[in-house]
Amino acid sequence: MIFKIVTLAALIIYISTVHILYHGTDPGFHVLHQQLYFIPLILASFWFGLYKGAATATLISLLFGLPMVVSRHHSDGHLIVITQIGLYFIVALLIGWLSDRERKQQVKLFENERVTALGRAASALSFEVQDIVRQIEGIHQKSSKNDKSAEDDDMRYEINRLQRLLDALGQFRTPLGDLTLSHDLNELILQRLPVHNQRAAAKGVEIVLDLDKGGCPSMVTADSIPRVIDSLVDNAVDFSAKGQSVVLRSERRGNFCIFEVVDSGPGVAKEHESKLFSVFFTTKPDGYGLSLSSGRKAVRDLGGDLVYAKNNNGGAIFKLKIPRETTEENIQDYVNSALPKSQQRNS
Repeated sequence: MIFKIVTLAALIIYISTVHILYHGTDPGFHVLHQQLYFIPLILASFWFGLYKGAATATLISLLFGLPMVVSRHHSDGHLIVITQIGLYFIVALLIGWLSDRERKQQVKLFENERVTALGRAASALSFEVQDIVRQIEGIHQKSSKNDKSAEDDDMRYEINRLQRLLDALGQFRTPLGDLTLSHDLNELILQRLPVHNQRAAAKGVEIVLDLDKGGCPSMVTADSIPRVIDSLVDNAVDFSAKGQSVVLRSERRGNFCIFEVVDSGPGVAKEHESKLFSVFFTTKPDGYGLSLSSGRKAVRDLGGDLVYAKNNNGGAIFKLKIPRETTEENIQDYVNSALPKSQQRNS
């Protein structure tokens, strides 16, 4: 900062001294002086922005204009001075505005990078700690079957509180662009099955599988889809009563793989159906209303959808539509669409 100010001051003082002390009649020297003033003017506007650039233009206009007006008595000379001063202000305002604009864009870009980094940290943290919390919950349930003390209630309360905080944290994530080609949807379901079975068993609910025997190879990210599946299954278990079952069904249908979570719980009230995927809408007293809305957005970003249907036998059906991998599509183009330009390859 000090170096910039000293540089500008030195340039202005030097150019002004030469300009004021020159008493010759050659107009070329005055033209040279008036053009040299653009050097500190452009630097001030670029370094310090619009307002300080305009202040520098005012100072330069006085230093340049007053000697010229005093030394010239013809109106033609005055017109040249006024025109030159106008150019000083136009250049200062234009470069200052562009400099301020670029500075604001850099600040915004930096903030976006911070949000992205925070989203990635939240994503990794919530997903990894989620399993740990569920393991602690399972151990606690086994060790406290015959213990109904106040300490047990406190432990249960704290586990539920941590679970809710992790669920909320998991929503503040950004797409990471981690593309997995030909990832079988059935494999994703089976990978998470032990965790869901443990949670369902603790509540007396059975998980029933009805998976497409031919598999469901899909164009999915291995990061976002498991989160959506976990959320749907957890909700189904939460709304199921002891002795009921939750069906996890997959099938290939046209250009999509369909994953359904079917429960026999109370279902969704008619007046709530239109708000089901709205942000912050929830019927759980301890819910945040983020899982369904963020889940639908994540799936739609992949070209699929998340929809609700009423179960004719009572309960709810949530259908996850995920684009299938097909041999007709250009796989490399699909990969490139999910990668930064610097990492793309020509097909």
